[in-house]
Amino acid sequence: MNMKLYASLMLLVFSSSVSADLPLTVENLLSDKGKWRLRSSLTYANSERKGIDASNPLLVQTGESTFVTIPTIIGENVTNTDALVTTIGLGYGITAKDELYARASSLSVNSRSLNVTGLATSNSTSQFSDAWLGVNHKFRNNVDKAALLGFAELQLAERQSDGSTVSGKSWVIGATAYQTYDPVVLSLTGAIQVNTTREVSNTNYKPGNVISLTPSVGFAVNDKVTLTTGLRWWLRQAATRDNITEGINQTQTALNLGLGYALGKRDTLSFKVRPQVSGEGDVQISLNWNHRMGQY
Repeated sequence: MNMKLYASLMLLVFSSSVSADLPLTVENLLSDKGKWRLRSSLTYANSERKGIDASNPLLVQTGESTFVTIPTIIGENVTNTDALVTTIGLGYGITAKDELYARASSLSVNSRSLNVTGLATSNSTSQFSDAWLGVNHKFRNNVDKAALLGFAELQLAERQSDGSTVSGKSWVIGATAYQTYDPVVLSLTGAIQVNTTREVSNTNYKPGNVISLTPSVGFAVNDKVTLTTGLRWWLRQAATRDNITEGINQTQTALNLGLGYALGKRDTLSFKVRPQVSGEGDVQISLNWNHRMGQY
């Protein structure tokens, strides 16, 4: 079996998103020059929390370094939440080493709550979540040293908890490094999301910055199926409102268990489960589809 195909499949699973669900391959880290690549994903998250506060929203991971924030309701004693995030992105190869891409997400949320008096309530919403513009740059191929890919994203639009939309208030920067040891590939993705102050409900609100690290190991079973495992760790700083801190700094660790399947030269599916192992408990399940446009 071709070593490059092995590694390509593995990287598709554990790096289905460098920053915006970027499918990596050994020969071609980015979209080919002058060609387009379509990426879409569905991410389901379930969380049960006690004593939820609006300053500690549910953070749904849609990729190795991409998150969608779902505001929670103040004053709940016990809340069980189901969320479905739909993301679609499009990338274009500017050069052999650079790719420009955009992505947008929408979310549907259903929450069931029980307060201290025993009153049960339910709430469902569907809405636009956010849109981002980004660039990927290949610094080094996987030859004698580990391959290195850097990425940066700028927020185009993001819906706030009061229904307003802001733009240009957040940005992401990070990198992915990987090394191939046929048929195993080791990978590490690190990123930081910086959030600046925006106006929410007539207050100056600043969401906490997020730092994430995702080490992974991939193993190619055959030329169609790849299995991966790893960890995702993130730190989220406390938010501030009118310069007053809300909540506390939080850390969380989750397992990443993945399976990738090659449908053909142009299409790949990947499935991931992220059970929580530390921090407030929730589980996230995602399905990603990557389609390379044009002739290959």
